[in-house]
Amino acid sequence: MKSTMQDSPLGVPLLMRHVARVNGRSRVGAFDAQRQPITRTFAELAARAGRLGSALEQRGFGSGAVIGTLAGALPEHLEAYLGVPASARVLHTINPRMHADQIVHVATLADDEAMIVDAGNLGKFHEIASRLPRLRLLVTVGGPLPGDLAASLPCETIDYEALLAQGEPRLDWPIIDEHETAILCFTGGTTGLPKGVGYSHRSVWLQAMSLCTANSLGLGSASRLLPAVPLYHVNGWGLPFAALMAGADLALPGASLQAPDLLALIDAEAPTLAAGVPTIWSDLLAHLRAMQRTHLGALTTIACGGAQVPQSLIDAYAALGVRMLQAWGMTETSSMSAISQTPGWIASADRATQARCAAAQGRVVCGLEARVADLGGTLLPCDGASVGEIQIRGPWVTHGYLGQDDHAHLHDGWLRTGDLGTIDADGFISLTDRVKDAIKSGGEWIPSLALEEAIRSHPAVLDVAVVALPDPRWQERPGAVVVLAPGAGATPDELAQWLVTRVAKWWLPERWAFVDALPRTAVGKMDKKRVRQMMLERIDAAATAAEQC
Repeated sequence: MKSTMQDSPLGVPLLMRHVARVNGRSRVGAFDAQRQPITRTFAELAARAGRLGSALEQRGFGSGAVIGTLAGALPEHLEAYLGVPASARVLHTINPRMHADQIVHVATLADDEAMIVDAGNLGKFHEIASRLPRLRLLVTVGGPLPGDLAASLPCETIDYEALLAQGEPRLDWPIIDEHETAILCFTGGTTGLPKGVGYSHRSVWLQAMSLCTANSLGLGSASRLLPAVPLYHVNGWGLPFAALMAGADLALPGASLQAPDLLALIDAEAPTLAAGVPTIWSDLLAHLRAMQRTHLGALTTIACGGAQVPQSLIDAYAALGVRMLQAWGMTETSSMSAISQTPGWIASADRATQARCAAAQGRVVCGLEARVADLGGTLLPCDGASVGEIQIRGPWVTHGYLGQDDHAHLHDGWLRTGDLGTIDADGFISLTDRVKDAIKSGGEWIPSLALEEAIRSHPAVLDVAVVALPDPRWQERPGAVVVLAPGAGATPDELAQWLVTRVAKWWLPERWAFVDALPRTAVGKMDKKRVRQMMLERIDAAATAAEQC
């Protein structure tokens, strides 16, 4: 029996109409380039987004045309989030921190025909413009280009506001197949060239709904959200779409995620919920301590993901009255696939269970399914003890990559995430390593994340990366690269002694190095590939010096 329900497509056009007609009084707050406050209502945002889509249509960018962006978390970028896909075009959010060759690669593969670029990224655009023959329009945010600069570019240029003036504030876009691509995002490219993931209108809608549920972030019209996440990073983790859906006020950080600017935005906009990678919140914590400040106003919750969240960071924010939720996901899963909300039964559980759940990356959200398999593909029990690769599937998980027919990333239709860990009977995911970062010493796994956490607990340690190094006897042994806290000192022997009572003796790193800062990827994650290469170069240099002696 077929149902009697209407069948209308989910997606950005429906969201834009809801934003305009229901959530129109909610607002977006930000600072402009001169650090002056900007405020727009959601209704104004939707009208401007409609003008953007209309103007692109009038200029001959047809259905399916790809519009790239090189921009920070600005209101104009958020308007593109709505106006481009709602008008049946595809938004391609480009990470400006990528190398120029990588940007050319992703823009060429995506077939970008126009690009929206803010003032801070014009230099990067100018560096690559001549290498993008398909690009025919540059839209500048923050004012028109000087005539001599515009004349040097191989495409037409127009100021964003001038472009909007050519369009109409439309909401009545044609119905779009919900399985068509709305937004195109590329992976970080840490193990090769970035790979493209096309988010459908349906997947964008469903993932946004997921974030609004109470077992996830619980976004609602009473929430005020600060996504301290670049809008080019996994759709800003889907947070802008969720806020627009829920009618939650938004505080956008613009082009700067520096601690002083972030704190100024927190004071000005009084968000109740924020999100970002651990590095952002570590920097803000250091800034607060330098100011001898012990509060963050109305902020009560931070969703933290993108990397393992140190327990010391969770504890430090708890002392400020802010609950930090761990979250786990990846570009291929639209991010935010598991969130560490505490279930009701945990209050009556034993202390060991409470501690285990608190340390986990979270429970898989409703709509997605996760399982564990060994590297040969044999399924393992979800018993919280069996370590294997996390596999996941669901309506906002990718089944492939743009322009690629290789399906090595799939196992029976499940996405192989490349993360090692366990899943327990209650759906809690606990990560131990990345497959490519795992340390297997003498046939036994050494979890680098747990070892990093133990080293990081030393009061002199600010940050640390543990990587696998080749060993003639044990195949691999751990090496640690440490960043010491300002003014602090520690030796390898002191750190090893600290670990003796905290980890198994055979986990102790064979080699240590001290650096001023750890290398990061274009999205701010620790770049262990570069860390490992740095350690290997030091080993080679030491061996050469020894031979010369």
